[in-house]
Amino acid sequence: MGVVPRTNAPPREPKRYADFLDVMITRFGEHFEWVELWNEPNNRAEWDWTLDPQWLTFCETIGGAAYWAKHRGKKVLLGGMSPVDPNWLELLFERGVMQHVDAVGIHGFPGTWEVTWDGWDAEIAKVQAVLDRHGSRAKVWITEAGYSTWKHNEVGQLQTLLDVMDANAERAYWYAIEDLAPERSAIVGFHTDEREYHFGIVRHDRKEKLLHQLWETGGIGRVREARWITHTPASQPGEVVVTGGAGFVGTNVVDRLLRRGKPVLILDNLSRRGTYENLRWLRQTHGDKARIRVADIRDRATVFDALKEASAVVHLAGQVAVTTSVDHPEDDFHINAQGTLHILEALRQQDRDVPLLFTSTNKVYGEMAEVRFRADGQRYRPESAQLEGLGFGEDRPLDFHSPYGCSKGAADQYVVDYARIYGMPNVVYRMSCIYGPHQHGNEDQGWVAHFLLQTMKDRPITIYGDGRQVRDVLFVEDLVDAMEVTLRDAKRLKGRAFNIGGGPDNTLSLLELVDQIPQLQGGRKPAVAMSPWRPGDQRWYVSDTRAFQEATGWRPKVSVKEGLSRLQTWLNEANGRPATLAPRRAA
Repeated sequence: MGVVPRTNAPPREPKRYADFLDVMITRFGEHFEWVELWNEPNNRAEWDWTLDPQWLTFCETIGGAAYWAKHRGKKVLLGGMSPVDPNWLELLFERGVMQHVDAVGIHGFPGTWEVTWDGWDAEIAKVQAVLDRHGSRAKVWITEAGYSTWKHNEVGQLQTLLDVMDANAERAYWYAIEDLAPERSAIVGFHTDEREYHFGIVRHDRKEKLLHQLWETGGIGRVREARWITHTPASQPGEVVVTGGAGFVGTNVVDRLLRRGKPVLILDNLSRRGTYENLRWLRQTHGDKARIRVADIRDRATVFDALKEASAVVHLAGQVAVTTSVDHPEDDFHINAQGTLHILEALRQQDRDVPLLFTSTNKVYGEMAEVRFRADGQRYRPESAQLEGLGFGEDRPLDFHSPYGCSKGAADQYVVDYARIYGMPNVVYRMSCIYGPHQHGNEDQGWVAHFLLQTMKDRPITIYGDGRQVRDVLFVEDLVDAMEVTLRDAKRLKGRAFNIGGGPDNTLSLLELVDQIPQLQGGRKPAVAMSPWRPGDQRWYVSDTRAFQEATGWRPKVSVKEGLSRLQTWLNEANGRPATLAPRRAA
């Protein structure tokens, strides 16, 4: 239909656009009130204005369609200008198009495409001035607004929506719910502009972004309330940077540091459910003492900027689930391995030694299929009595299983090697199961809290495997004690990787925890469903913590019984339940 055979060409017969709308109104008109017409033709990918240099064909096409839509009883919206162009709008008035228009749309993507941006109200005022000059009663709408998170800046997307909601426009339309799938082509071509693929508030794989998380859990009110996280105060000399500082462990670390009077920068992208609540708790407890920067460790420039004033770094940020790594191995690599390398490089280029504590995982030791275990009631036990009495030491060969094991293992070895090659005061923790307050666990990570939460909410627990798998569990308060010691003595401990967990005296199987839940929750019994084993799941893993104990004198203080009780008390308070639940009578 074009003057040349391309989709961006002006039509040979402008009336065909009105004919098309006539068909649509006849067939479907009972379902809509408004017709939105084609955008301002300033993008050659959508309308080749070199084939219509005076925009005569465009005006005839749009004007005829607007006239006919009004004739058919519909209201007409002029498609959005991007950027706002008062001269083009004047041209449409001169050519008689605007007499058929009920609303004028504008588009804006500040922070993504707009090079200069004066704010929504300033852009709207430019349009309103032209309408007023011609005596038009047309409304001004924001017909496209959005923000691309292609550089992982999800707080920028939140800020953009907040600005849109505050704009002086009668209506506003958000650009996208879901990212464009990577196998699809954008209007400008296949991956010629990566920004086109990240406008959604959920990713193409349905993983929610920060804006979606807030909106879904608390509505627009929660989104507005979160405005405070979009502003980052100036850096403080000597601050301890905690990546993932709004996560479970991070919240406990930050709380301890602030109670010690140390300046803290929390660097977290708030991607996990519960992190925003943790951040709010830290703010309510400590006010503005902690500096908060909502950002992603995959953004190299942000990491380098954030670490400029660091006196120490506790690196907790990461992708934490084996199952997620299996589904999305590239994302897992970029977060865990490349993100850690960004931190190492930022610290390497400092002119001073900055201690780095990196939390790795026991998954770097793999499935340990050659170690022989036997089932004993509700748990597995190793056939070696010595192994059962001591646990696995750091001399255990590395054997990365699953993409998660590979990414964390690669980061683990980079941290160790940077200490060796560059003399940096880096220390690695290969952690077992950590549990305690501020843990919003799920079945992929944080299983102790997850089991308790599921039961509290009368939801079933899914156990993968047979439930006899054993872990040594460490209460988070004990872990933070260890971290304080490590940061204080990082230069002496540099280059070492330590197995950190509750050790042989603090072990728990999945089935054993299930049996303890009724006592913890006043007789409440969980419903349990069984599923097949997951890749690389270890039957029995207990940390031999003697190396760290001998190096620092640290030992766990909180028993499993006490730790579970304290976690349950926190969960009750966090979920608005009585701190202590009386046992329920048996039916």
